[in-house]
Amino acid sequence: MANVTSNRGTRATVWAPLTGVLFVVLTVASFLIGGEPPDTDDSVREVVEFYSDNDSRNMIASVVASLGAVSLVFFAASLRRALRRGEDGAGLLSVVAFGGGVVAATGIATDAAIRFALADVADDIDPVAVQALHAFWSDFFFPMVVGMGLLLLATSLAALRTRVIPVWLAWVGIAIFVVFFTPAGFVAFLLSALWVLIVSVLLYRQERAVAI
Repeated sequence: MANVTSNRGTRATVWAPLTGVLFVVLTVASFLIGGEPPDTDDSVREVVEFYSDNDSRNMIASVVASLGAVSLVFFAASLRRALRRGEDGAGLLSVVAFGGGVVAATGIATDAAIRFALADVADDIDPVAVQALHAFWSDFFFPMVVGMGLLLLATSLAALRTRVIPVWLAWVGIAIFVVFFTPAGFVAFLLSALWVLIVSVLLYRQERAVAI
C-alpha cells in the first residue's frame, strides 16, 4: 500500500508542472468564449446589450477563467518546489514566486467574478450601474500585473543562480517584468503566457528525469 501511494505521489509530482500549460490554454479559451467586450467609452446601451445578448458565453468564460486560476496555483506550487531544491536558507525567492502566483490567481478569479456578475444582472439593474461596473472591470488588471510580475521576477532571479531554467529565459522573464509596468503591459501579458508555457514544459522534463 505504501508503495502504491508513493507511486501515485510521484506521478502527480511529475505531471504537476504541466498545470502551467493548462492555465494558458484555459485563459486563452476564456477570452475566445467571452468575445470582444465593448470599450469603456461606448454608450450605455451598447454595454448593456453586449452582456444581455452574450450572458451565457460570458458566464461560461468566467468559469473557464476561474479554472485557469486554479491551474495557476498548482503551477506556482510546482514551481516553488523546483526552485526550493536549488535554494539555500529560507528559500525567499521560491516563496515570493509562489505568492505571486496566488496573487495573480486571486486577481483572475475576481476578474471572472465581476464578468459573471455583469452577465447575470445586466437586465436587472440600472444601466448606468452596468456601465460603471464594466468600466471598473476593464481596468481591473493590477492584481494580475503584480502577481505575474512577481512570479516571473522571483523565478528569474533564482534561476540566475540555480539554473533551474536556462539563463536566457531568466533574463527574458526579468525583461517581461519591466514591460508589465509600461504602456506596453498587454504585450507583457502575451509574453508571460509564452514564458509560462516554456517553463512548464521544462519543469515537467526535469521532474520526469528526477522520477526516473
